[in-house]
Amino acid sequence: MKKTFYGWWVVVAAFFTLFVCTGIGFFSFSVFLKAIEAEEGWSRTSLSTAGAIASLAAGFATPGVGWAVDRFGARAVMLPGALLMSACYLLLGQTGTIHQLYALFLMVGIGMACATILPCQTLVSRWFDKKRGRAMGMLMVANGVGGVVWTTVSARLIQAVGWRNAYEILGVVIAAVALPLIALMIRSSPQSMGLLPDGAEDPLPGAKTSDAEEPGYTTREAFRTVSFWLIFLATFVVVFASSGFVLHVVAFLSDRGLPDRRAADVWGAALGLSIVARILFGFLSEKYQKRFFLFGANLVRMCCSALLVLFALGFVPRTVGALQVIFLYGLPMGCYAVVSPLLISETFGVKSFGKLMGLLGIPYTIGMALGQVSGGYFFDTKGNYNVAYSIFGAAFLIGGIATLLAKPCFLLDSTAKKD
Repeated sequence: MKKTFYGWWVVVAAFFTLFVCTGIGFFSFSVFLKAIEAEEGWSRTSLSTAGAIASLAAGFATPGVGWAVDRFGARAVMLPGALLMSACYLLLGQTGTIHQLYALFLMVGIGMACATILPCQTLVSRWFDKKRGRAMGMLMVANGVGGVVWTTVSARLIQAVGWRNAYEILGVVIAAVALPLIALMIRSSPQSMGLLPDGAEDPLPGAKTSDAEEPGYTTREAFRTVSFWLIFLATFVVVFASSGFVLHVVAFLSDRGLPDRRAADVWGAALGLSIVARILFGFLSEKYQKRFFLFGANLVRMCCSALLVLFALGFVPRTVGALQVIFLYGLPMGCYAVVSPLLISETFGVKSFGKLMGLLGIPYTIGMALGQVSGGYFFDTKGNYNVAYSIFGAAFLIGGIATLLAKPCFLLDSTAKKD
């Protein structure tokens, strides 16, 4: 009986680490807002600032995290990150001032950057080559499932034991689940165990091959390519559009006459569809160049934005408007979550994957902040979301074209050498 390739155990460990750390760290805070507000009397704006601080801290920490992952390995970065998150959640239960809340969420953001997306995606990119798409798709399902599970669990805990005890329990959960998985199962590369990506049969000379050079461009070499800066631009405009779209879509549908609960259900269905899409496009992306998938995903999201504007203007029936949000946005959202990191490994190889993904965290963070604010700004000044969603649609188009023009430098170089 053939032994299971160890890379799949790495995916399992990374999956449950993401499931717990991202599900709790990123998605659960919204459930705590009203409970904290009711007890402490802090304004909704003040509490929302804590979430923004965590997001900004995570975003601006990613370049350093990427460098550390490439330099020291994923496990060495993930372990202190998960430990920091666990400690912060235990301390959140003792919070007495808004400034303590801000300080703890600053550290939560740094811990999330160290323990979640970037190192986990780096692991998949190094452990897999031909099967990288399906492995990434399976990994990224953890985000969606974690969001659904931990928002529900958090709400139940708050009702049962109060928000302070709920935070302490979540801190224990992170420590009990993530820390053992990272310490015992995570290995930074197949070479460190004398293996090849995908579990290829060709034996490597010697028991250890940790010194073997991984294929790909250095950071400096990537900077010299047009493709990197096209992807940099695409990251900014696409995240700008998607963050604004996602934050305001339920309010958009509600403003156009869809009942609040129905609008939330529509968006929940879109999120559910995006989870299925992650697995689907993970497999499909192994057969074709990643830029074509991302171009198509952004083109579909542009059409979705345009149809929503037409829906707001009365040219599209209400039911059709709701259904197109589910299908025209849910599918490409799942596609983008899986294929965008695969684009980096296809374009530049895995040698500097962590550093490059970390650097792309800068346009990602700035784009997210501007997108969320711009949606509210245009609603406040124009009285509706029509201008905002028109701009989002144009941004999706620009991002799609930029991605399409980003030639896979490393893939083309490798093909040329084989020929």
